[in-house]
Amino acid sequence: MVNKMIKDWHFWGVLVYVMLSFVFGIFYQNGLILFLGWNMILAAVVYALSYLFVELRKRNKNLLSWIVLVIFILFFPNAIYITTDFIHLQNYHFFTSYPDIYAYELMDWILFMQITIGAFLGAKLGISALDYMKDQHHHIIKHHYTLFLGLLFVLSSTGIYLGRFIRLNSWEIFDVIHIINDVFDQGLFFIGFVLIYSIIHLVIYVVMKENKKITV
Repeated sequence: MVNKMIKDWHFWGVLVYVMLSFVFGIFYQNGLILFLGWNMILAAVVYALSYLFVELRKRNKNLLSWIVLVIFILFFPNAIYITTDFIHLQNYHFFTSYPDIYAYELMDWILFMQITIGAFLGAKLGISALDYMKDQHHHIIKHHYTLFLGLLFVLSSTGIYLGRFIRLNSWEIFDVIHIINDVFDQGLFFIGFVLIYSIIHLVIYVVMKENKKITV
C-alpha cells in the first residue's frame, strides 16, 4: 500500500502544495495561506483513507473496513471545504477603484492561485477517493451507489456548513447538543446552504469522476 501511495501523483501534488503554502505563508506572513496548507493535509487524509479501505477489503477485514468507511464519510467534507475559502478574497485588494483600476498586488494573486489550485486539488482528491473505492464497496452500496452518493453529498455539505459557520472540526462531530442548537438558530439558511453545496458536490463529481474502471 505504501509503495502505491509513493507512486501516486495525488500525494506528490499535496506535498508540493503544502510546501508552497508554507513558503508563501511565511514569506508574506499570511496566516490564511498557511491554513490552506493545513486544509490540504486534511483533504489528503480523505484520499489516504480510501487506500486503507481498499487494502482492508482485499484482506477480507470487513469490520475494520466499515469502521474506516465511517471515518472516511466524516472526513470527506475536508476534500471540498477549500472551495469555501474563496470568500476570503473580499478582504484583499484587486482594485484601487472598482471596476476599472486594478491594484498590482502580487501577494493577493498568489493567494488567489493557492485557493484556486487548492479547491481543484482538494476536490480531485475526494472524487478520486470515491473512484478508487467504488469497486470495493459492500454489495449493498454498489447496488445503490447513486443513493450512497446522494447521502454522502448531503452529509458532506452539512459537514462543510458545520466547519465554515460553526467552526466545528471533523473529530468534534459527536458534540451533538452544540451542533443541533446552532443549526436550528439558522434553520432556513442551513437548508439552503446544504442544497446549494449538494449541487456543487454533484457537479464536481460529474466533471471529475473517472469514466474508465479503476483497477486496484
